[in-house]
Amino acid sequence: MFEQFIEKYNLPLYRRTQLYTQYYKNLISSWDELTTWPVDLRKKLKDEIPFSQLSFIAEAQSDDGKTKKALFKTELGNYIESVLIQEKERNTVCVSCMSGCPVGCIFCASGQMGLKESLNQYQILDQVLHFARELKTKNKKVTNIVYMGMGEPMLNLENVSQSIISITDKEKLALSRRRVTVSTSGYIQNLRSFLNKKLGVKLAISLHAPTQELRNMLMPTVSKSNSLQDLFKLLDEYTKRTNKRVTYEYVLLRDINDFTENAKELAKLLKNRLALVNLINYNENDCLPFKKSRNTLLFQRILIENGIICTIRKSLGEDIKGACGQLATTNGER
Repeated sequence: MFEQFIEKYNLPLYRRTQLYTQYYKNLISSWDELTTWPVDLRKKLKDEIPFSQLSFIAEAQSDDGKTKKALFKTELGNYIESVLIQEKERNTVCVSCMSGCPVGCIFCASGQMGLKESLNQYQILDQVLHFARELKTKNKKVTNIVYMGMGEPMLNLENVSQSIISITDKEKLALSRRRVTVSTSGYIQNLRSFLNKKLGVKLAISLHAPTQELRNMLMPTVSKSNSLQDLFKLLDEYTKRTNKRVTYEYVLLRDINDFTENAKELAKLLKNRLALVNLINYNENDCLPFKKSRNTLLFQRILIENGIICTIRKSLGEDIKGACGQLATTNGER
């Protein structure tokens, strides 16, 4: 986007540096604030390139003040949601890579929407920049980014990859690769292509079931064409090559995947693998019938007793439907 503009007008390198510094680092809020550029050049930029490719619609804040959810509209008229999670030592932006999601996991509100639109790299970045500008007013910064919002990153592979390159580019947002996490439900061919790019970010797998049969029921779209056996073959290759641990996300659904036997099966599946299990208490939705598990601590204890590192994700933003699995909208209203 900016590169084409710079090339079109044959601008010198220092103009690009000025633009990047103001836009990505100083976090200006409009092209009028790009005062290091002359007025005539600034006007051309304003006429040709929108300051943001997303229109901000509304924002909701949780009662505890730790979570903010922003609603945006794309140029095609579709809606997406993004979340800022503010904790003592970090400020995490949970970005969406799609409006809706084609995967259709039966417990996820985004999946019930279907796919409305895949976002381009700039629309993904705009979500981060929106919250970065807000945090700047409090002398705070975005410290972490997770691709865990609406959409499946591996089905929007190039735009997600390009956005990561910009996020970690020292001339742009300059976040450490270790502070970026991409979560995927496990499209094997696309995941292999992503891992071959060697972007150096953390990997999380939306697992949610320890067996092929149960995963077929919970995540039929991805699971039936991407078997657990093939998925773990790829992940084993990845951990052997990089010595990096993979996080496995596991949403606990009452009386569905939270039994003692499920925990033992999961421990067996992950035995001798470089793994961290992140247990997620299900965040209930009015549109879905599932309930929170009563067995979270027992499930965790079984995994730990079997040598599996296991944490329980702290749920934030449930009161504004901004928690894991709750992002979903088809219009400007929730």
